[in-house]
Amino acid sequence: MRGFIQLSGPEIQKLYVDTFFQNQGIGASLINFAVEEKQCNFLWALEKNSGALRFYEKHGFHRTEEQILEEGTSEYLVKLKR
Repeated sequence: MRGFIQLSGPEIQKLYVDTFFQNQGIGASLINFAVEEKQCNFLWALEKNSGALRFYEKHGFHRTEEQILEEGTSEYLVKLKR
């Protein structure tokens, strides 16, 4: 498996690409499918995951002011929308 995406209605819940296969367009293909075919328009990402935040911003998502604590941790999730 090179990567996968999990969707729930308009939300992208998970997006994963194996590190060996990153930077080959797999993540872009998955996110484009979610946006274009399934009309997904928001997601939550770890605030400290700057690489993921850059990736999502490159694909048209923008940080909102909304944030929540990741359940069971002290890590913040930030909401991104299209």
